[in-house]
Amino acid sequence: MGLFGLFGGKKTIELDKLKSDENKNRMREIFDGKVNNGSEYKIVYAYSEDIGGTNFAVLRTVSYKYRSFILGYKKNDLSLIFLEVSPDLSQVGEALLYRPQDVKKTNFIKMVGSYYLQYGNSFKKEFFNFFVPETIDEIVNHDWYDEDTFTYIDQRDEHNGWVDFWNKFCK
Repeated sequence: MGLFGLFGGKKTIELDKLKSDENKNRMREIFDGKVNNGSEYKIVYAYSEDIGGTNFAVLRTVSYKYRSFILGYKKNDLSLIFLEVSPDLSQVGEALLYRPQDVKKTNFIKMVGSYYLQYGNSFKKEFFNFFVPETIDEIVNHDWYDEDTFTYIDQRDEHNGWVDFWNKFCK
């Protein structure tokens, strides 16, 4: 155990491949059922972290809200679809489509592994930060991890395709 192991460094998680593959298959079913020509898209799991806060005279509170998404992407027309889902994949929201011409700014912040998407007009700028984990370790090693908050999925095979797409989408 190295010096950093003393301070709660990342632990290696043994992957439950069957559970991860079941969730991938369920995500594909959901996406194909909700999006026209859904099978033409490659998909990955993503989540966002919305941080809210309230200031009182002597007290400050911070709250976190996590949202799960199936991200569908197509390289030939650079379309990106966000489909919000519950972490257990039992509930589905509406699909939101973005293309490079709809987006004002994009970015990837390597230090925190966060993707950034800004859209809207000059009067009302809206933005969205999201994370696309590569391995189950990147999800389970969060101190606040539980299966009610995140989908159990390992997508090391799919992650490189996502990164290639994002780099083209950002140009």
